Amino acid sequence: MKFRLILPIVFLIVLVLFVGVAMMGAGGHGPNPFDFILYFAYPICFLTSMLESTLGGPDLLWLSLCLVLAVTQYFLIGYFVDKLLQQRTAGR
Repeated sequence: MKFRLILPIVFLIVLVLFVGVAMMGAGGHGPNPFDFILYFAYPICFLTSMLESTLGGPDLLWLSLCLVLAVTQYFLIGYFVDKLLQQRTAGR
């Protein structure tokens, strides 16, 4: 299985829906059905928030960096899942 491709692609699709539908489409006039994407990106966003507090800069830049790094985070998770599955199937 190619989890290293499946996980980032699914995350990107939901991320595009988050930006396109919720942020631009609703314009803050309704509840955001894709708020959960921020919880999925939280581990890497926590690290970037520590950089943000020391370096400063615009918030949109840090949010964009956080979401781009979240795609990388899910690529790495998928890579490790692929390696674990490869080891389990090779042992049989």
